Amino acid sequence: MTNASRKFMLAVLAALPLAAFAQATTKPAPAPKPAPRPHVYTPVASPAQQWQRQADQQQLINRQNQHAVQEQLRQNNLNQQRNAATDPNLRNQLDNADQQQQQQYCARQDNAVRQYQDKQATQPANAASRPL
Repeated sequence: MTNASRKFMLAVLAALPLAAFAQATTKPAPAPKPAPRPHVYTPVASPAQQWQRQADQQQLINRQNQHAVQEQLRQNNLNQQRNAATDPNLRNQLDNADQQQQQQYCARQDNAVRQYQDKQATQPANAASRPL
């Protein structure tokens, strides 16, 4: 190996750690900052509105319970009449009346829920709001 090639090899060997160190110290480009999250404002119900909502819910529950009790009493009455009836035509009339009463019961329950939901949807939102 000649003297010139020896110097060249030493220079290359000396430059390798410097090149590796230079690559390790280069910083990657910083990531861009994420866009700020938008503020979402939700209405805050006042204590009076919360109380009214609870009162409306309780009124709905009471109405549904009242309808359920009326339906039970009607069913018991109809069962007694059906058991006492000996005429097949009368039994048929009682069955038809029972079906109609059951449909009315379901319609009353659905109407009570619909009225409650409509009332909740049409209540004015509170002007006070807070960010999430």
